[in-house]
Amino acid sequence: MGTQRPIECNWRPFDMTAYRLERSLTSSERMALASSHSRSSMLRMKPAPDLIRPMTDIAAGSGCGSKIAGLVIARLLREMHLSGTPCWCWPQERWQTLCREIREGRPLMAAFAWHLGGLHDTLSLPDIRKPALYACAIFGQNFYYQELHRLTDTLTSLGYAAGSQKQHTSGVLAILMIMNRDPRLETFTTELLWQAQNSIDNATSRYVGRVSHGLAALGIISAPMRMRNYTKWYEKPVEGIDPAWVQWCRRWRETSVLRPRTRESQYSFILRCGLWLAREHPQVREPADWTMEICASFIAAVGRMNVDELQLGTERGIRKSVRSGEPMMPHSREHFIYSLRRFMIDYENWGWGRLRFSPARHLSTPDTPLFRHGVNPRVIDDPVWLKLVWASLNLRQEDLLTEIQYPLAMLQAMAVIWTHAGLRKNELLRLTTGCIAPQADEIVKEDGSVIPAGTLCYLHIPAGKTSKAYVKPVAAVVKKYVDTWPAERPTEQAMLADERTGEKVRLLFQYRGKPAGSAIMNRTLIPMLCARAGVPEEDSGGTITSHRGRASAVTALASVPQGMSLHELMQWTGHSTPQSTMHYLRIRPTQLAASFVKADRVAHMISVLIDHDPEAASLTGPATYYDLGDSYCTNPFWSSCPHRMACIGCDFNLIKDSARGLILESKASVRRYLEEVPLTPDEKAIIEQDAEKIEQALKKMTFKSEG
Repeated sequence: MGTQRPIECNWRPFDMTAYRLERSLTSSERMALASSHSRSSMLRMKPAPDLIRPMTDIAAGSGCGSKIAGLVIARLLREMHLSGTPCWCWPQERWQTLCREIREGRPLMAAFAWHLGGLHDTLSLPDIRKPALYACAIFGQNFYYQELHRLTDTLTSLGYAAGSQKQHTSGVLAILMIMNRDPRLETFTTELLWQAQNSIDNATSRYVGRVSHGLAALGIISAPMRMRNYTKWYEKPVEGIDPAWVQWCRRWRETSVLRPRTRESQYSFILRCGLWLAREHPQVREPADWTMEICASFIAAVGRMNVDELQLGTERGIRKSVRSGEPMMPHSREHFIYSLRRFMIDYENWGWGRLRFSPARHLSTPDTPLFRHGVNPRVIDDPVWLKLVWASLNLRQEDLLTEIQYPLAMLQAMAVIWTHAGLRKNELLRLTTGCIAPQADEIVKEDGSVIPAGTLCYLHIPAGKTSKAYVKPVAAVVKKYVDTWPAERPTEQAMLADERTGEKVRLLFQYRGKPAGSAIMNRTLIPMLCARAGVPEEDSGGTITSHRGRASAVTALASVPQGMSLHELMQWTGHSTPQSTMHYLRIRPTQLAASFVKADRVAHMISVLIDHDPEAASLTGPATYYDLGDSYCTNPFWSSCPHRMACIGCDFNLIKDSARGLILESKASVRRYLEEVPLTPDEKAIIEQDAEKIEQALKKMTFKSEG
């Protein structure tokens, strides 16, 4: 069977009505079928007799050789002689027997059974190693290869290697054609692809996903599908849970508009609540049965809960955690209570019933260490992070690991964005083409300095976890590598639906018609960067992940001198509150020490008034007044005076009264300064010993007021 590119043709279903098909054999036909010699003579007749013309037409388009076609048709003529009826009158059981018995020419026999006997269960035949032969025989060789070339050319334009496409795609395409009973690509549906992927072996099913990428690029289906057999969510077992509680949980899952992963996680938590209810409060069967006392009992139970307690398991069995039996982590306890609280609030808001308690109050998360894990930014160690930044700018072709099939330009653009833009993994993978723009104009800062055009660029971030779409400034080097990748990427990339917004977009990191997988950052990119930088994939904070890189980028911007403020970082990271940004900031110990020294120095300064009026000057210079609160010290050496804590009994001390104090502070020649005061260990003792001097000062003030 040849594989040359056929002339373009249109496919039409085989039309039985175009032939003179009688329900019984004529006497002349019976005579012609009586011996092998006469049957051979019938095959050589031109034009073919009505009895065999449908078969010769099917064989002519199948691509089978004339010798094979003659043998198969001769076998059919022999069976018609034995049965005494034309083959199109045979039951399907007879066709099945013939297809199973014949070995040489089985694809052509299957085509005869398909068109003449209505036997469409071709894939159930034994020993089908080359389904493409069956598709050619059934639908015609020319049309099969025409559709195959359409599909493989599209996949090649998406970036798949041209040499291996026909080998990997031909069999899967033939299976899809046979299952669809129509070879035209335009008739393929997503349901057909799912059916094929779930009914064939895993080694072949992965290529169904590849076909889907070609169909999506051709605009036949809206979006490609997963490459391998995939069940979206395994249904969770509900043994030991009251059926009424299960029904409410499932109703919530079907109504909720949360993202699928979040919805399934919370659904799991509220089902586990049903296990606790069955054990502790079997009379509680639905949310309306809950009371304040049960809420308190549940929170207390969560506070004492261990890992794998109230385990649901899956259809594949119960999976034990490595921490099984240990106390549950604070964030898990928090999520447990939050999920139930969300479920109860939705139950009431959606009008399903009235509760006898307030979910916001009585199911609030306790503010204790058992439930609050606090802020703990897992920033990558500074030396490691700096090396990863360098590696992202200096990747080479030889740095690609053997299992990586993505182009270097794509991985380098992704790496530079990760180290310079501080994005979440989901935001990075959902960037679209044209997402980056240069700084076209100069920027004049508040101090009058100018940021020249081209110093930075602007990155358009899609709507994320906590923010709408927004624009953030990033280093100009990011644009250099981002612009390199689209220039090298194959242009035939179909528009895909954004998983969060649903709109059709052209993703930046889209290759071979599909978006980059969610695991590419942690399983491919970061190991490659670590190998290039010569650092291990773990540091003092554990395994290096994409989200830890986001925290490192944010912390770096806050830690440099004159770094970004918390409010500015909140907007740069796309957070809705400063509290969220705090989870990504870690103040370095050296920075904290420098800030302490600076603050400690200011804490030991005192306000000084210096009168520059010549009339107030003395032999030592301008008049100096140390503001002690209730009095002024006129001793110019007060800051070094060993007895300054006993100032109130000193001759240099000038007691404030409202008039003199206001006059002194209002003089135009007076300037206020700050002077650092060194402290001594004896000052506290001096204060305690000067009670008598304080009494004398009070008497002096009383005498002056009476005078």
